[in-house]
Amino acid sequence: MKTISLSTEQAPPISVPLRFFAAAPLFLLLAALMLVYGAVNPFADIHSPALLAATHCITLGFMAMIMLGAMQQILPVVIGSPMPASRLTAWLTFLPLIFGALLLPAGFMLGKPVLLNLAWPLLGLAFITFISASLISLARSPAHNATKTTILLSIIALGGAIALGMLLAHGYASGLQLPYAKLATAHISLALGGWVLLLIVGVSYQVVPMFQLTPNYPKWLARSLTPALFIVLMLSLLSLLLEPRPYWIVIVAQSLFWFMAGCFAVATLRLQSKRRRRVADATLSFFRLGMLALLCTALLALATLFFPAVDRLGTLSAVLFLLGFAMSLMHGMLYKIVPFLVWFHLFRGGVKRGIPNMKEIIPEAWMWRHLWLHRSTLLAALFAPWWNAAAWLVALGLLLQGMLLGYALLIAIAVYRRTLERIEEDLP
Repeated sequence: MKTISLSTEQAPPISVPLRFFAAAPLFLLLAALMLVYGAVNPFADIHSPALLAATHCITLGFMAMIMLGAMQQILPVVIGSPMPASRLTAWLTFLPLIFGALLLPAGFMLGKPVLLNLAWPLLGLAFITFISASLISLARSPAHNATKTTILLSIIALGGAIALGMLLAHGYASGLQLPYAKLATAHISLALGGWVLLLIVGVSYQVVPMFQLTPNYPKWLARSLTPALFIVLMLSLLSLLLEPRPYWIVIVAQSLFWFMAGCFAVATLRLQSKRRRRVADATLSFFRLGMLALLCTALLALATLFFPAVDRLGTLSAVLFLLGFAMSLMHGMLYKIVPFLVWFHLFRGGVKRGIPNMKEIIPEAWMWRHLWLHRSTLLAALFAPWWNAAAWLVALGLLLQGMLLGYALLIAIAVYRRTLERIEEDLP
């Protein structure tokens, strides 16, 4: 494991990221329940309240919870600049995020404007706190590398996505006359293409070589990929301001965007093929599945551009991006990062004996079971727009994944606490 370039002495208390990680699986359970209690097949209508609610459970409750928790660790350790008032910042991010992520899907599902009007200020507080603290941390950082640049661009995209999301939620709740289709397009593009994709790319520059023992990404790719992705994303969004919207700009910008995203996936797969250890690894398999899903997403998104009349290609590309790419990578990263955090925080306490190996913290068998379950859920999701029974299988898969992941994280926390108690008992 390559940790030489990390500022591990600035790491926050383990409770800071773990509270975010431990809460995330609960939202997979909620997403499953939303799908079950919605229409016969929520996937058949992309505007169905159940699908909208389940999607926000996954994006806000699961994905954002993990990403914001990971950033509490990444900024001080990788960028070398801790967040200001890290404990307070974590609580002011975590508490409003968890309540906002509960209220917003409930508002969509139940059709209750009052819940939406309660949710968007809470989510605004959570993300404004996080974005402000992150920008201060980045401004203080002495680092000058591709990861820092990518994180900055992803946070800018997040700011735009949150502003538009708050406007949309308030508009739906209050009945405002707004260009909802254009605002929703910009909101989704900034949230998924900007915040999620860019942050995953930036974190991968560090995580893939460090945890998967691969060569580093080529310097030219690390320097230029995310700025180029950000520029073409902005170009595509600027075309929304023009009336009529020049479709050729959309085709050029989005073709370039998805071509570059596909190049990142290919580059990552090539690095993984050169890793020094050839032992089978569940977390690596999660990562490979995510990269293959990103490649398929790019191909489907391009097909949607050139063949817009083909039914539900856009839905499939969104499913592949969310469940295949983003969720696969987050599962893989959690199963690497959480054991590392437990081992690291025990080790830096000064005791060198009796600390469990990273592979002993979360059993590998659980990871492999989760990988097969996730693959099955993704496969069912690809058929869900056409096959009602597949929608039930997706809901069941999300429910079981939330339970399995939650249990695995509880195992890691229990190992940390037991080991810490034993160390404290052995102290004179």
